[in-house]
Amino acid sequence: MAEAIVSVTVQKLGQLLLEEPLFLFGIGDQVKQLQDELKRLNCFLKDADEKQHESERVRNWVAGIREASYDAEDILEAFFLKAESRKQKGMKRVLRRLACILNEAVSLHSVGSEIREITSRLSKIAASMLDFGIKESMGREGLSLSDSLREQRQSFPYVVEHNLVGLEQSLEKLVNDLVSGGEKLRVTSICGMGGLGKTTLAKQIFHHHKVRRHFDRFAWVYVSQDCRRRHVWQDIFLNLSYKDENQRILSLRDEQLGEELHRFLKRNKCLIVLDDIWGKDAWDCLKHVFPHETGSEIILTTRNKEVALYADPRGVLHEPQLLTCEESWELLEKISLSGRENIEPMLVKKMEEIGKQIVVRCGGLPLAITVLGGLLATKSTWNEWQRVCENIKSYVSNGGSSNGSKNMLVADVLCLSYEYLPPHVKQCFLYFAHYPEDYEVHVGTLVSYCIAEGMVMPVKHTEAGTTVEDVGQDYLEELVKRSMVMVGRRDIVTSEVMTCRMHDLMREVCLQKAKQESFVQVIDSRDQDEAEAFISLSTNTSRRISVQLHGGAEEHHIKSLSQVSFRKMKLLRVLDLEGAQIEGGKLPDDVGDLIHLRNLSVRLTNVKELTSSIGNLKLMITLDLFVKGQLYIPNQLWDFPVGKCNPRDLLAMTSLRRLSINLSSQNTDFVVVSSLSKVLKRLRGLTINVPCEPMLPPVDVTQLVSAFTNLCELELFLKLEKLPGEQSFSSDLGALRLWQCGLVDDPFMVLEKLPNLKILQLFEGSFVGSKLCCSKNLENLEEWTVEDGAMMRLVTVELKCCNKLKSVPEGTRFLKNLQEVEIGNRTKAFKDKLISGGEDFYKVQHVPCVVFENCEL
Repeated sequence: MAEAIVSVTVQKLGQLLLEEPLFLFGIGDQVKQLQDELKRLNCFLKDADEKQHESERVRNWVAGIREASYDAEDILEAFFLKAESRKQKGMKRVLRRLACILNEAVSLHSVGSEIREITSRLSKIAASMLDFGIKESMGREGLSLSDSLREQRQSFPYVVEHNLVGLEQSLEKLVNDLVSGGEKLRVTSICGMGGLGKTTLAKQIFHHHKVRRHFDRFAWVYVSQDCRRRHVWQDIFLNLSYKDENQRILSLRDEQLGEELHRFLKRNKCLIVLDDIWGKDAWDCLKHVFPHETGSEIILTTRNKEVALYADPRGVLHEPQLLTCEESWELLEKISLSGRENIEPMLVKKMEEIGKQIVVRCGGLPLAITVLGGLLATKSTWNEWQRVCENIKSYVSNGGSSNGSKNMLVADVLCLSYEYLPPHVKQCFLYFAHYPEDYEVHVGTLVSYCIAEGMVMPVKHTEAGTTVEDVGQDYLEELVKRSMVMVGRRDIVTSEVMTCRMHDLMREVCLQKAKQESFVQVIDSRDQDEAEAFISLSTNTSRRISVQLHGGAEEHHIKSLSQVSFRKMKLLRVLDLEGAQIEGGKLPDDVGDLIHLRNLSVRLTNVKELTSSIGNLKLMITLDLFVKGQLYIPNQLWDFPVGKCNPRDLLAMTSLRRLSINLSSQNTDFVVVSSLSKVLKRLRGLTINVPCEPMLPPVDVTQLVSAFTNLCELELFLKLEKLPGEQSFSSDLGALRLWQCGLVDDPFMVLEKLPNLKILQLFEGSFVGSKLCCSKNLENLEEWTVEDGAMMRLVTVELKCCNKLKSVPEGTRFLKNLQEVEIGNRTKAFKDKLISGGEDFYKVQHVPCVVFENCEL
């Protein structure tokens, strides 16, 4: 983790030396020397990070570098802010500017001294590598944390789990797929988070009687993060061959080994299991021995979905799901209570009550349930079971033993995923420690916070047009692919992750690592008095503080915020008060002293007035003012002329992705707006709003719509002359929302020809005709929304071949004049929901005639 922090600092210092040489005049050499010292130490940090667990000296050494790196950033940032504030414009201010030169010289000298002091600290830290045996500790023969965990996690095919729950259907399906394969190599991938039962499922397939009859030879190889091609090839060949061949196989050179194994797999029908493969590079170095034309098959288990899809894009991908509460209890019961007939029925009932509480806390993760089940199997009294229930976190972390020394820790299984993350993604992972348990994290907000703190840096070899937001989204997708974060909701149009959350046990790992790295201080209202928590902030030197208030925003009228001295918390980069109800409806004036602040959110708070001191926050990137009710904003905050905006003001914003324009009813000339398309080439979402007045004629938006050729989402709030032809719309258009358009002709005549349209929302007044017809060309439509008051004259709806449409619109029940609904070419499940007694019947029960044509019986 320290490696990531230092890398970011080195990159920032390099940018400063290139872009701000005048600011650094007189101290540039010191800054360059500091950068060189950090670069030198960063070479050792990867090894040091892995050895922290076994040496306190190494831990302290890494912490010293991390803190020095942070301090350097803070000092230079504060100096630049001070220098910027002294800049004056205009001839009348020249004398005042000259009077500040002496003060700036003093500041430069002071900053230079502080930079030299940090460099000196780093030099001493470097020297301590030899003086205190740090280098020896890092180089000493012995297992790093990840090596140690890999050794404990190594799988063996002869160790088979007998307590199977929730795998039966998956097992049968995967076995049938496997034995029905053709003469081409196919990869079956089992993918998911650590502890989900991937290896358990693979073993069941490996030993299944159908599989044993179908294949001639079998090989099971544990790959792990340390994939060594020769060792893996040898293990496969030794598994497949007779024992008298072993010595000859071990003596083969790499090229001979690869060639003979390739021939063997081509001649024989073999099943190979590659257990716990981590990266695409591992697959690349192994794949050359696997022939394309063969009756052999491969099963691989991985935590990384990207690896599975890379190995065989057309192969079988299976992602085991977390167990349900019922399945979780069934597994726990099998492990903890089976064969214990001597326990009294009344006690069994009490144990069952406690057991069901325990499995809820396990979150459906089979490994956690297995560990706790094994522990409970040794407990015979109600009190002992109750004690386990009350201390689940510690028992899970200690592997079910008193000292955690013998059993594999659940937390350690999950930790492996963290240890193998790229350094830059580790910081993004640790940012989840800011959020409470089971919190649905908004990805846009999370990415903006990481950007604000400099954790997301542009990569040298990215595609043209890639923004820092795109890079941040990639970090998040990396965590999803590695099964460390669970997707809550994806954008239907772009498939980007919109919300996500962490499994409770993965969050425990996140909190543990964040604490070890001094990444964030979490203040939980369940652990201490709220007033005490807020007052303690005043003496806090943390760069990140998460105050987690439980019980709902309406309960948190924060009276203690006025007692917090923000002046003493100048290192804060992010202050998020979303949902808090602040006494008096105003932020304290000394919020303006948070000079390093990048993000401030008062979203959904009761704040009515912003303090003018916020104008001091020159590094502010994001200010979220989506409050309840009206908000007074002081003039000091704006350089942009509110109320006098011209579309041409947007010409410099070439990276703009979403744009909403409100035009006056007197000015509906779209020529200027259309001209923006020449500059805003990355625009993906556009909203045009023109107030609808009865006397105004409808407008033609053909020129406007056809100008933006890359739009994915379009929203029109205006009276239309007609819907533009299909050739006018972007071929990428996935979402269209229409308001008050007054369309008379059936819009589906055009919309059905848009190849990627997935969301269509016709709001009030958008369609005033009498008939809508959805033909087979609208096959990609997934969601159709009808608002109350929309399409009141509609009498007929036909839905045919819309195979991706999830359900009839909720608003169908508002269409009081609807006489006929015809559903064609849909599944039995879709049909059953609409017939009497079905869950969607209420939507169409007022319609005299509902017809199902060519639907499954």
